[in-house]
Amino acid sequence: MHYSHRLSQTRLHQIVGWFVLVPILVFVGVLVLVAQSENLFEEKYHLTTVFSEGFGLKPGKQVMLLGVPIGEVTKVEVTEQNDAKVTLEILKKYRDKIRQDSVAKLGKSGGFVGEPQIEITVGHRDRPVVADGGHIASEEPFNITEVIAEVRPFVETVRKSLVRFEQITQDVQAAVKTGHEAFSQVRDASTRLPAILQNVKEATDQFPAIAVSVRGSVDRAADAVRDVKAATGRLPGVMDTLQGAADNMKAFTEDLPPLLRSVQGTLDDVDEIVTGAQQTWPTSTYATKGRAAHEEERIAPVPRSLRRDDLGRE
Repeated sequence: MHYSHRLSQTRLHQIVGWFVLVPILVFVGVLVLVAQSENLFEEKYHLTTVFSEGFGLKPGKQVMLLGVPIGEVTKVEVTEQNDAKVTLEILKKYRDKIRQDSVAKLGKSGGFVGEPQIEITVGHRDRPVVADGGHIASEEPFNITEVIAEVRPFVETVRKSLVRFEQITQDVQAAVKTGHEAFSQVRDASTRLPAILQNVKEATDQFPAIAVSVRGSVDRAADAVRDVKAATGRLPGVMDTLQGAADNMKAFTEDLPPLLRSVQGTLDDVDEIVTGAQQTWPTSTYATKGRAAHEEERIAPVPRSLRRDDLGRE
């Protein structure tokens, strides 16, 4: 026997309704939880701050207070002064923590690396609270590029100092080497010092003989000076004698031309007399014979001298 259970129309509608309502309730619950976690239902207010540049900020970046998220960036825009104006949306419940001495700083979600975020310092209780739409001061972040630019001259100075230190070290090493060589030379000189002292002693022993020799040389020099002085004393007389001889030579040279002319005339007269005598008999006959005999003697053969071997053959 079979039984069939049929659902009523109302019951069926209830089941379908539950299948639809439960997911909707779950979805709404999730939305509520998400909204609560994102503080969607809490009151908020806005603050502004200005940086020299955007530093990668954009809407949605977190705003932190003592490491706790209290809001987010809603707008980043460029001002007429070429600065980056950042608008912050802050949970109103943290309003009394942010006062006029609070400062907005740019940080990283992971410390040195990570997403950029705004970090606001807690203000002093004696200072007024910043109103909605108010402005808070900012502090420029640590810029590694500027630090490198500032450190670069220092690094260059350190490098030059190291190079200079190396040069000084090399100079010191060279000086030490030179000092070692000088010490070696001094040591060698000290070993030769006894011989040098002996030579000096021998030289000092010879000083008396050298002094006697020098004294003799001085005496001879004095004698030579006296001789020179005596010779210079006789010099005027010698000069007078030379002057007289020069005068006599001048007179002789003045008389020499007439004397030479007289001798030339006498020689001419003798030549005429000899020529006349040669042409007069009997002198001319003797002159002819004498010239013939002289010619025969000139052409006659000269007798050959006997050598030792010729005498042996004879």
